[in-house]
Amino acid sequence: MSKKKEEPKIQCVCGRIIESAADYKLLYLKKELNEIDILCPNDTCYLRELGFIKFRVDENGNVKVEKIAFYPPFVTWNVSRLGKETALKLLKQHLKDLVTKYVDWDKIKADVLKRMKESQAKGEEKKEEKKESKPEG
Repeated sequence: MSKKKEEPKIQCVCGRIIESAADYKLLYLKKELNEIDILCPNDTCYLRELGFIKFRVDENGNVKVEKIAFYPPFVTWNVSRLGKETALKLLKQHLKDLVTKYVDWDKIKADVLKRMKESQAKGEEKKEEKKESKPEG
């Protein structure tokens, strides 16, 4: 009997095995900061937040990823389990897949542009209020 060698898998500190980037939960809560949290798929995980994706939308409406990373406790845990080379290779692939396959950039871009327009409209309203409140003399 030959045992088939199992492929190495990423694991959260809580014990949850993460097969692929599709397993992570993404949370776009920090909208003002243009940041997406990468969460453990285990709802009862004590670590919960495993990393982040920081991005910006330029004046032409193009999304640019500024930084994407997993937090050190998650990385260290996997490096100690799988070895540095294997863990970093798998984690980098997960990050790449998150950005290219699983983040709905069109939806995020629409939200950012909507907030930018609302912000500009508020700025215009304040300018109008200032003009109206100035005494003419």
